Amino acid sequence: MEDYGCGINSIAMMLLVVALLLLGPLGMPPLQPPPAYIFLIFAFVLVFVFIYLSHASK
Repeated sequence: MEDYGCGINSIAMMLLVVALLLLGPLGMPPLQPPPAYIFLIFAFVLVFVFIYLSHASK
C-alpha cells in the first residue's frame, strides 16, 4: 500500500474521522442543537488529521 501513498497512518486517521462522524452524534442531547464547543472540537480534530497526514506523506 505504501507504493500508492496510502499507508497505515492514512488508514488509521480515516478510521478516526469515520468513528468521530458516526459516534459523535450519540453524545448530543436529543432535539437540541449541539453546543458551540462541539464544532470547535470537530474543526480542531480535522485540522490535526490534515496536518498529520500531510507530514506523514512526505
